[in-house]
This record gives sequence, structure tokens and C-alpha cells, in this order.
Amino acid sequence: MSNRKLSKIIEEIIAKDDEILVPARKIYLLIKYNHPEINLPSFSEFVNFLKRSRKFEVVETSETTFYDLPESVEKLLMQIEIYGTGPRVKLRSVKLTPKLMRDAFLKSYQKMRAGLENLIAQIYSEKDIASEDLNRVISSFMELREQIDKTIQLLEKLELYESSVKARKKRK
Repeated sequence: MSNRKLSKIIEEIIAKDDEILVPARKIYLLIKYNHPEINLPSFSEFVNFLKRSRKFEVVETSETTFYDLPESVEKLLMQIEIYGTGPRVKLRSVKLTPKLMRDAFLKSYQKMRAGLENLIAQIYSEKDIASEDLNRVISSFMELREQIDKTIQLLEKLELYESSVKARKKRK
């Protein structure tokens, strides 16, 4: 499979997604389960592919560990539609503003909260997920929640700063 075909599929996934910053893990899993004809590398190698591409920009979320997950956890993530911490991907052609980033993180945070509720309900019904794997996913969601809260606070400060600078320039 060519890199060009993989890039085209990634571009389609990002373009159709309702988020500006799409979790790399989500893109990876959508390709893995919806395009079985594509032989994907490990998740880490996939992220490196995205970083080398001229079409995509990878936005890191603090310290990211790149690990492959067991299939049972991957399928659970797809069911609840939240993907934990990890890099986010956007098209390079989309320019990020503080307001756009804040809105993207708020949307992601709201999805995460709803997904956590679904996850808790799923935990009790799933018997084939190892507790160690489940604990890793849950701690990943908690890290994500903390990171999003901090990022939203920083973006709000930046938005206030930018509006005060614009107001001062208009007065001059």
C-alpha cells in the first residue's frame, strides 16, 4: 500500500470529523478496522508517518507514550468514542487561533465526559478486558481531563490578552 493512499484516507477521516484536532489514535483505529486491506505499522510508526507528512500537523499533548493497545481495549475505545491522551492531528491548511483551539478542546472535553460515563457502564459488562489494560485506559482519560482543563485556562488567558491588545490598538 502506498503512502499516498494512506495519506488520502487520513485526509478524508480528518475532513469528515467534527473535531479540528482529531486524535491520532482515532484515525489509526478507524483505518485499522474500516480498511483491513491496509497493512498499518505500529501506532508509534503511524504517528511518525503523520509527523513527516506535509499534509498533516501533529499537535502533542504533553508527554505522550506511544503504545499499541489490546484489540479488546481498541474496540471499547471505538464504542465509547473517546481516545485518551495522545497526539492530535489536523490538516496543515487549517490555521489554529486561540478561540478555535479553545472550542476544539471544549468539544473534546465534553465528548470525554460523556465517554467516561459510557466507559464506566461498559466496565461492568465487559469480562474479557484485563484489569491492567482497563486501568491504563482510565488513567489516560484522567490525564486527558487535567491537560484539557489546563489548556482551556491558558487559551482563555490568551484570548483575554488578545482582546485587550486589540482594544488598545483601536483607541490609538
